[in-house]
Amino acid sequence: MRFALLVGLLILPLAAQKAKAPEKTAPKIEEKAPKIDWDGEWKLKPSSSDKVPEAIEEHVKDQNFAMKIFWKKKLEKACPSYEKLDIFASDTFSVTMGKEVPLDAQTDGTANEWKNRDGDKFTVTLKKDGATMVQILKGDGYTLTYRYTMRPDSRSFAMQVTYEHPMLVNPFSYKLVYKKED
Repeated sequence: MRFALLVGLLILPLAAQKAKAPEKTAPKIEEKAPKIDWDGEWKLKPSSSDKVPEAIEEHVKDQNFAMKIFWKKKLEKACPSYEKLDIFASDTFSVTMGKEVPLDAQTDGTANEWKNRDGDKFTVTLKKDGATMVQILKGDGYTLTYRYTMRPDSRSFAMQVTYEHPMLVNPFSYKLVYKKED
């Protein structure tokens, strides 16, 4: 009996060790980044966006009278805040800003020619990288850059707009936020 008790005491720790053997962990499954869904109609969220007329006034406030009028007129024409954007995403992107002519571009940065509804000519490029898309319009003497940054839920994005001109000392920039229409 003592012998059976002794054997039992020796086997018990071995059985416990065997039971506590490290578990094999399942290989980690790499999580895919969420799909960014640019497709759809997007509506401006004024409460989250910059007020463009006020931003223009602030930007030109230190100019002399004539230059203030000149730049204000140029910026107002080139930098409207569109109430609505329509985006169609496939191999190419088509972005319609308000009632403007759709901007069609490949996402690899290939340059395309585009004319707005006033007949102004632009060279358009678009680069997409995950949740960010950068659209550049080069017009007659100036450049407009639209940097779209999608929020993680793909239900809204911020668009940073920058207007650059060689005669304008500092680029003009403002932010618009858009929410997906259901």
